[in-house]
Amino acid sequence: MRTVTTTGGEEAGKQGSEAAPLHAAALAAGLLTEAWSAGLEASSPRAGVTRDLALDLRVDLEVLAGRHDNTPSMDAIVEGALRAADLANLGAASLPDLPETDARRAAAAVHLAAGAARSLCALVGSVEHKGYALKDARSAAWRAGLAARQADEALEDMRDTVPRKA
Repeated sequence: MRTVTTTGGEEAGKQGSEAAPLHAAALAAGLLTEAWSAGLEASSPRAGVTRDLALDLRVDLEVLAGRHDNTPSMDAIVEGALRAADLANLGAASLPDLPETDARRAAAAVHLAAGAARSLCALVGSVEHKGYALKDARSAAWRAGLAARQADEALEDMRDTVPRKA
């Protein structure tokens, strides 16, 4: 990672870097919320529920992340991994109900959330006294990876059912 020296002589990019995956997961929640825009409520009864859940997860992840220069606690990192996995699963489960353009945005959210969950799991693995924290983080990473594969399959299914122009 490249570091930049700030005017105070501190190295930017070091302090609080563990929060970056939490911020990425919050951005993924924003993408999923956008995919379930207000115009879809009439076409799917699950639109409002999915959007509200994604918004709630975004708020939770932003709180866990704190400020950009903040170093989150181990509990926050593990909880963030679990929330990121929940977000990835929510996005993957909602893909079939979305039009293709919005489904692609939701799939991007799934992959971003899955990457965040795996990154957070790696951070937990670097701690000496991890106990159940590592097991919870690994579970989150596994669930997020499964959601990413399901999102890819859903997009493939969409591609196969959409008539292609010659």
